[in-house]
Amino acid sequence: MKTLAAKLVAAHRFEVTEVELPALNSDQVLIDVSSCGICSSEVPIFDGSTVGTPGVSFRYKEYPADLGHEVVGTIIDKGKHVQNFALGDVVTGLTYSGCGFAQHFIENQDMLVKVPDNYLTRSQFAVGEPLMATINIINQCQPQYGDSVLVVGDGFMSQLLIAALAKLPLAQLIVVGHHENRLAMAKRFGATAVINNKTSDAWQQVMTLTQDLGADIAIDYAGTSSALGLAASLCKAKVRAKLVLAAAYDNNMPITIGNYLQNRAPVLIPAYPNQSQNKQLDLERAMWALSQDIFPMEELITHQYSLSAVGQGYQESIARSGDFIKGIVLPQQV
Repeated sequence: MKTLAAKLVAAHRFEVTEVELPALNSDQVLIDVSSCGICSSEVPIFDGSTVGTPGVSFRYKEYPADLGHEVVGTIIDKGKHVQNFALGDVVTGLTYSGCGFAQHFIENQDMLVKVPDNYLTRSQFAVGEPLMATINIINQCQPQYGDSVLVVGDGFMSQLLIAALAKLPLAQLIVVGHHENRLAMAKRFGATAVINNKTSDAWQQVMTLTQDLGADIAIDYAGTSSALGLAASLCKAKVRAKLVLAAAYDNNMPITIGNYLQNRAPVLIPAYPNQSQNKQLDLERAMWALSQDIFPMEELITHQYSLSAVGQGYQESIARSGDFIKGIVLPQQV
């Protein structure tokens, strides 16, 4: 069948075009897409900096590139071996198999989960991949009762993580960022302390809050050299504290954590969705958390775009001006 898709045909330029979808394999489903999230991890593809980079852009070797991996939609056809889903089910998941900025999408059944029944009327906000990524980070770093946890970054993914971590019995949940409105949001979601590193000495404030010990777990979700260095420098020294790398990093970014690895001796934990020990289980747990309103998706998804405005969505995602936190594309709106 044919469908409309927004393809990245050059740096900073999408085109909506009609494409022919392949026939379904026996374990695949065809999804009528209701929404797809705009993810900051794809900005290096959008601006052309990693297209064709060996070992980095396995999905983006050349233009046109298929962006969009946070699909939500309704199953309208399925392969003969699909047992877990019925026609009409609303699903989301790790939708990495094609262009999510399209009216229809094909994915393997083992990468999908159903959207919770109590979320169906607002299912456009139920983008599963970032929720699963949040669950995976918590599983990877394994916070313990009474831990002090530091999150560096105040963007969309940080806010999801803060909202989830706030449900755990932590001694402290400290957030460092530089947007006053987002820091206020983090405080409302459960952070015990927020620090604006543009107006304060974040290192000194965190050390004061932790009685000069530092954090048991330091999570960098800002993705800059300075943010990663700050997180590394604030790991509790010589007790196998955990330094979690969760952001999307520039391939040419200088790493500034060298001496901290020796002197503070943290355990390094890269925590990305494909490092999950059980992707399906993490997806299911993410949907449970969504059903419990642990993730404040309707507050965090601030912008919606038509299929022809995907490029505008990426530009506004990069600029992050005003109240922008997260955008989604509604492909049925051309």
